[in-house]
Amino acid sequence: MVLYRLAFGLGLVAYAPFAFLRQAAGGRKIGDWKGRFGLSALPRFSRSIWIHGVSVGEVNAARTILEALRAETGGPFVLSSSTAAGLAAAAGVRAADGAIPFPLDLARPVERALDAADPSLVLLTETEIWPLFLDRCARRGIPVAIVNGRISAASFSRYRRAGRWLAPSLERIALFAMQTPEDAERIAALGVPPPKIRVTGNVKFDAAGLERADVAARLRELAGGRRIVIAGSTHEGEEAAVLEAWSALEPRPLLVVAPRRPERFDEVFRRMRERAGECVRFSAAAGEPPAVLLDTVGDLASAFGAADAAFVGGTLAEVGGHNPIEAWAKGVPTAVGPHVANVRAIVAEGEAAGAAIPVRSSGELASAWRELLSDEPARRVRGAAAARLVESHRGAARKTAAAVLPLRKTA
Repeated sequence: MVLYRLAFGLGLVAYAPFAFLRQAAGGRKIGDWKGRFGLSALPRFSRSIWIHGVSVGEVNAARTILEALRAETGGPFVLSSSTAAGLAAAAGVRAADGAIPFPLDLARPVERALDAADPSLVLLTETEIWPLFLDRCARRGIPVAIVNGRISAASFSRYRRAGRWLAPSLERIALFAMQTPEDAERIAALGVPPPKIRVTGNVKFDAAGLERADVAARLRELAGGRRIVIAGSTHEGEEAAVLEAWSALEPRPLLVVAPRRPERFDEVFRRMRERAGECVRFSAAAGEPPAVLLDTVGDLASAFGAADAAFVGGTLAEVGGHNPIEAWAKGVPTAVGPHVANVRAIVAEGEAAGAAIPVRSSGELASAWRELLSDEPARRVRGAAAARLVESHRGAARKTAAAVLPLRKTA
């Protein structure tokens, strides 16, 4: 632990100037750095259940688990996040009693956060493993569980190389509620005893379909009777491919682009205006523009309610993919690129059902969208298959709540 603390501290010192300069230049936001350093006041709770999601997607999953827990037990419930967008999303979750920034893995911030939250149970979404945080929870007798857990092939390889260094942290986790049997096999291969592992499903299937109808209604107004295609969670390089594919369609539908990171909004908007002309930002939209930049955080899932077809980002860029569940829940067939390491099992199911259409280039994306928009019966069949697939996977939040509640510290 001493070596880890030294390495983490030195790494943070080296990284901090870069992070602040990047934010000043309009890049990725740091978030509530004072809160993460334990330098600002935090709301105080007693015997809370603390659920952590690193960013917006994980916060949405955490929200669904929180709602399932609230149906079974009393609070208070605390949500945390590591990013500015995630913390903003957490603050808007009505079922939570409070939202706090997740502390940096340093002794003072961790101790201050634990003092404030006073948790009787901590739930970390996906595979958030912070050695010092886990150590301090263990010292206080606070049970910790991984929920909605997943381990990609790349993460599995890194964790295996970590070997002995990772083992003490894994031992301090009381339960691993994993998304798939493959995730469960990987965590077992890292040395976790089988009795501590459960397969509870992907909570994001439960989170889908609970969004705001007014966002979709506003997009339909902007479309003025045109069809609507949405490119969601896009990364660097993907917007150019999306714009090229959209330009090849005739008649052109309303294009909605939602970059994955808010700090890229200005850059993407400039590129959209260069290619599409008088496009608008959703936050100030009017008229019937050719294209819209979705520049409001947390509204993508709601926007899919207006879509006729979609593309899920992080799949043409070598990112590993983002999940298409939110689009499928609205009955929207979705084009997906080849880079899907993070969502391989979900995408494979979607392809088999007809909900996901594999594409490898802007040209193939244009062909997929053209087919969906020109053949309404076929589009409806694919959309219905997508909605059925999501429905068949619901229930993970309830299973997760049932698995973790017996861990809660009672005294």
